[in-house]
Amino acid sequence: MKTIRLKDLSIPKEVLIPLKTNTPLDSFISTRGGILPSTVYIVVGCAGTGKTAWGIDTLAKLKEQNPTKRFLYISGEQDEIDNYELSQYIPSLNELETLYLSGVQNPKQLLEETLNEGWDVVLVDSLEVLVGRINTTTNLNQKQSLKCVMELMFKNKRGNNKTKTYTSFLTIQQTTKQGTYKGDSSIEFDTTGMLYIKREENNSRSLIFTKNRRGESQQNLNFNLENGEMVYSLVDNIIKEKSTSKIEEMVSHPLTKIIGRSLVSLLSKEIGKKMKKH
Repeated sequence: MKTIRLKDLSIPKEVLIPLKTNTPLDSFISTRGGILPSTVYIVVGCAGTGKTAWGIDTLAKLKEQNPTKRFLYISGEQDEIDNYELSQYIPSLNELETLYLSGVQNPKQLLEETLNEGWDVVLVDSLEVLVGRINTTTNLNQKQSLKCVMELMFKNKRGNNKTKTYTSFLTIQQTTKQGTYKGDSSIEFDTTGMLYIKREENNSRSLIFTKNRRGESQQNLNFNLENGEMVYSLVDNIIKEKSTSKIEEMVSHPLTKIIGRSLVSLLSKEIGKKMKKH
């Protein structure tokens, strides 16, 4: 086995330049402010949380802000008529280049050929469906089919396509009934981030990273579908940050420390008096 030192490597500059949506999502998803090339994010959520709608909106915003780049939506389950109906609620879907796999006899070959064209960001909807389609149309079993899809994504992530494009993937996956990630644990280890979409009782939605190699994790970003697009809100986060900051400021204040010492001293005296009585 040959070991490698980072200083001996030549990291391509393009993988450090983020693609922006021009929304609060940029700073949420990475410290560089946007979706970085050569990344694989697993987008996890229960049915009805809006995973597909969020993915389509994000891809459309990326396309709008980065007109020279290439973006692809892989629709594993929904066909053209299904997506036409969805476009009535999310008009930006009409602008996306889409690969439909419903009814395709050889989805494995079609995926390989299409991804080899070189895309900057690919929305996969969904990992489970792609694996199932390959499983039912080839001699590969379920585990081998999953390995096939993951290897295909990581091949293109590393720029191994005819345009040498470092592809990023937003890959949708279902959850269990308990709301946890449904799939092979090795995927969690290998991917850039695990992004959960949650739907509250008041119908509002939020994003939270349980893992993010390019940015912060365990922080919420709220959003809602308004007039056919996702609108993000940082209000709750700002209030929380300000409250935490205020508490830290009070704790570190010199007067607080003096009051604290005084209270300890007073309590010690009272305990001493009671012990003398006994």
